[in-house]
Amino acid sequence: MAQGKPLGIIDSKFSDRVEDLVKKARSFADHFRDYTTWRAWHTPKEVGDLLDVPSLHNPTWERNAINILYSEKILGGVGKKGGTCADLIAMKIQADFMAVEERAFRTRHASYVRCASLAHGRLDGHGKPVVNVFDFMKDGLKTTLEAGEKHGAKS
Repeated sequence: MAQGKPLGIIDSKFSDRVEDLVKKARSFADHFRDYTTWRAWHTPKEVGDLLDVPSLHNPTWERNAINILYSEKILGGVGKKGGTCADLIAMKIQADFMAVEERAFRTRHASYVRCASLAHGRLDGHGKPVVNVFDFMKDGLKTTLEAGEKHGAKS
């Protein structure tokens, strides 16, 4: 990947989200300092109908441009046609940041029943012996370390 040409960008949707978060944080800080007005809901201005759950991400957290650049141009290019490791990291962080913010927004606006159902499923899965996500992660790390030793890593 180091031999590729720089293809990464700061995506405009990502930039808009960060600027909106900074602006809202300043507004909330001012509100808590003097309580002169009602505290506004932290809702991105582009969010449409909150009841249209399947389309809630669009356009606010729509990441298609980032994903296409990441997978088809940067990662998909061979040798000098692809991007660099820095491009991969930068694009992945932007996509993940926006996905996390979208999930937080959806969870904050979810009903009690939906939140309880999601929590139960997650906690049930986390608590299963041997096949839970934490044991899976630990086993993956162990396998990685063992592979390093097999391929010449010195103790």
